[in-house]
Amino acid sequence: MINLDKKKLFYEPYPHALFENVFEGNFYKELCNEFPEKEKFEKFDFDKQNQIKQMKFVLNDNQKTFFSILKKRKNMNSLYNYLISYEFKNKILDLLEQSNVRFPNFEKNQGFMKSILKKIKKIKNFGFEFSMISTDGGFIKPHTDGPDKLISFVIPIIDDENISNIENSGTKILRSTDDKFKYNYTNQTVPYEATETVHEIPFNKNQIFLFIKTHNSLHSVGPMKTIDTKSIMRKSINFFIYKN
Repeated sequence: MINLDKKKLFYEPYPHALFENVFEGNFYKELCNEFPEKEKFEKFDFDKQNQIKQMKFVLNDNQKTFFSILKKRKNMNSLYNYLISYEFKNKILDLLEQSNVRFPNFEKNQGFMKSILKKIKKIKNFGFEFSMISTDGGFIKPHTDGPDKLISFVIPIIDDENISNIENSGTKILRSTDDKFKYNYTNQTVPYEATETVHEIPFNKNQIFLFIKTHNSLHSVGPMKTIDTKSIMRKSINFFIYKN
């Protein structure tokens, strides 16, 4: 279902990868068509002082309506079942191991690392969410993700070509410039002025962005800005593999 052959793997400042042309045929188009309507989402406010620009809409597998909505979407349901499968987890973990990616605290003993990998492959914990953020100034502040996460995935859902006219729609890979934020395993929000951008992962069709949760896995989105176009929503499917 997912082709991971066309990849770009980065090791700095933390392991992350971009996979392109991941879905074959019309499957990606069908995923875009089946993305849930905005009224089915819940609002998630990052900053009460600036609700409109930081408002994120989320529909995830912890919400009561999630599975009834998912069952009505054939292709989206197929993707969900594949992402939570052992086949997909094994594929990702094997790819990372072959790329010499070592998870935190397991770097020194390769034999022990292999046993940890085998254990991780049996993990049933995961998270799945549909996400929408307004392109009219919307943003997600620099953060590293929660300490319970192992790997995070982002699948852009682009059903409006105007997204190409939005500035800062990609995911910025960041490095802290302030020593007090350089070890941030607990996911403390970091001020923009305390970071520098290493590079930006573009927000394009038919791709998957992956990164390993570490003490310095800083990333952000935006602030987005419209250029000669109306405000639209930045849509994505976000998937997480948890540690235990």
